[in-house]
Amino acid sequence: MEDASFPYRLGTDCSEDVVGRLAAYGASRYLVVADTTVAELYGIGLTARIEQEAGPARLLVHEVGEVNKGLATVGALAEQALEHGADRRSVVVALGGGVTGNIAGLLAALLFRGIRLVHVPTTVVAMLDSVLSLKQAVNATFGKNLVGTFHQPIEVLADTAMLRTLPEREIRSGMGEVVKNALAIRPSMLPRLGASLRPDARYDDETMRWIIAESLAAKADVTRDDKHERRAGLVLEYGHTVGHAIEHASHGQVAHGSGVAVGMTVAAEVSRLMGHTDGDLVSLHRELVTAAGVEPAIPASVDPARVKNWLTYDNKRGYLEHRAGHTPMVLLSAPGQVLHTGAMPLVPVPLALLDEVVDGAVARGAGAGAGAGADRGPAGDGAAYAAAGPVR
Repeated sequence: MEDASFPYRLGTDCSEDVVGRLAAYGASRYLVVADTTVAELYGIGLTARIEQEAGPARLLVHEVGEVNKGLATVGALAEQALEHGADRRSVVVALGGGVTGNIAGLLAALLFRGIRLVHVPTTVVAMLDSVLSLKQAVNATFGKNLVGTFHQPIEVLADTAMLRTLPEREIRSGMGEVVKNALAIRPSMLPRLGASLRPDARYDDETMRWIIAESLAAKADVTRDDKHERRAGLVLEYGHTVGHAIEHASHGQVAHGSGVAVGMTVAAEVSRLMGHTDGDLVSLHRELVTAAGVEPAIPASVDPARVKNWLTYDNKRGYLEHRAGHTPMVLLSAPGQVLHTGAMPLVPVPLALLDEVVDGAVARGAGAGAGAGADRGPAGDGAAYAAAGPVR
């Protein structure tokens, strides 16, 4: 099997070490990719330091937001990179969150059919989730992450000091992914995590390093023998079926991890209604999501009809034999207990049931949904359905 391992270095206030590690690669040119916000915060300074200490460097900037994560952005950056002398010995430095990581990752995969990629993540979601994946993909009109390939970074250089400038919304988004890792993969995290989660999104450096390290271990547990995340690694998609649909339907106003957090509460309710679990698991989901500062409901500002539309374009289609009127989802029977259809950690779910639970999960009230999922409140219930398909 091809080796899919690469170094991950985690520290605090370690910018000098980041530049030193980049210099060690002796690149002909360093292509630092960042969005307009991160470019101002860190990109200009980091690029200047690379230029001084490592070699020629160029800052390539893209517009902020999920709506700009498309092939047009990658193409424009590729033209800029080539204009400024990129060659096969260049290194792409992805400086930012998950959107930038995917854009820069696909850029590195396409330039000269693949050049070196280093991630310098600046968000919680990126540090503990997105930069660990070999999947480099951008969005299409029909949904998220539908156009891409696999390309392995040569290193990840994470400095938690960069998280200090994150808005609370992004910290909460990151904690949505942390809760996912604990519920779906690493339930041993739950006691300490439950005591550590803060609705105000204020975490000290020690707690943040523990959260990131545990999440790294969780992801390694399911991708060690599945680097392309097509078998056991699909567990990482827990909460993402509805989460991606919410994120897409909101035009990026709901942060990725917040969408996933709500998506997990929907998945837990679906599992209950299909007879695979009980109300205690649903309550645990809602308690943890609320403790992370995310309302366990679809924001009232998001049209549920659009959410239901995007469910039909989920990127897990095709892993199971097609069943009309169904979509595959990752479901749990208990923390760390993933339901399977054969060897696949997926269950075919009736779209009619899923649509019903989505309708019941919409936040109610004039103020509901403010802050793209930052407020908190109950999610709704649906009618009971029998299990659909072979599950163990």
